[in-house]
Amino acid sequence: MPLIPLEVTLSTAGTAAATGLLGSIVLLRLYKLRKWGWVKSNFSLQGKTFIITGANTGLGYEATKALVRREATVVMACRNMAKANAAIAQIRSEVCEGAGALLPMELDLGSFRSIRQFASEVNRTIPSLYCLVNNAGLAVRVPEYTQENYEVHFGVNHLGQFLLVDLLKERLLAERTRVVVVSSRMHEIEAEIDFANLGRWVEYESRLNRLYNNSKLMNFYYARELYKRGFNVHVLCPGLCHTDFFRHYEPKWYHYLVFSPIVWLLLRSAEQGAQNIIFAATESETTPDRNPVRGFFVSNVKMRRSKFHFDEETSIRLWNESVRAIENAPKGK
Repeated sequence: MPLIPLEVTLSTAGTAAATGLLGSIVLLRLYKLRKWGWVKSNFSLQGKTFIITGANTGLGYEATKALVRREATVVMACRNMAKANAAIAQIRSEVCEGAGALLPMELDLGSFRSIRQFASEVNRTIPSLYCLVNNAGLAVRVPEYTQENYEVHFGVNHLGQFLLVDLLKERLLAERTRVVVVSSRMHEIEAEIDFANLGRWVEYESRLNRLYNNSKLMNFYYARELYKRGFNVHVLCPGLCHTDFFRHYEPKWYHYLVFSPIVWLLLRSAEQGAQNIIFAATESETTPDRNPVRGFFVSNVKMRRSKFHFDEETSIRLWNESVRAIENAPKGK
């Protein structure tokens, strides 16, 4: 029997180990893709009008594309009209003829004036509204402020959509319009409603962006109060997605090199994350036992219950403080 050199044996063993590791990673990725879920329904949405804030990029873009493919009319509420029109051109190049309509409208959730102008335009030009998707949001690492001088996590992620819904509330209630609130599971992690610093930039001692987490908790509390007031509201977490959401963090080239395997394994694509928005906007149903007040939200294209312990005093106080923040807003810069 011929002798096999030790080097060949070790090389073969190493190759087998590497192949096994790669196979395990691929299987884990496939498992996650299945766990994350997918909207399988493709019934026509013709005659239904959706508003999606932040529709020109990331999750909003993918949700817009999926809905218009199903013949919906989508109002793309975007801060930058040039980017909105570029997104429309891209969607038109990817979606077949006969799809729904795309209507770009300017909306800056960091400006009360812009929000009021947008709401007025919607009431003037949109005859019926099937769904409002409050998707737009941001996370920043250095202090930024809205036109009314509120730090942006509170001002854009929470207060902007609070004002928008308030301006449209009569028709949202009358038409039983779906109101979709994009929260995040980060509301369960190091999040609180810090009433002493509401609207202020605070440097918390944490490796997480606590201001962002807090704003996502505000989104959930807000959805709870909307539900109690008779709105057809659905709250969701899209999951951690590979989009340009963290563009404000300005990652370096070596971050991409180091974290690319992790991103591929653990992060959803924008299209995958958008499935939860699409589901909440078209199919999810609330019941007396499974609704935002009881802590239920859409995750992985199904209902699950939050681990956070909500309390009614905080819920009502946040609503009242939000109303007060709008009424007493300082003048913009």
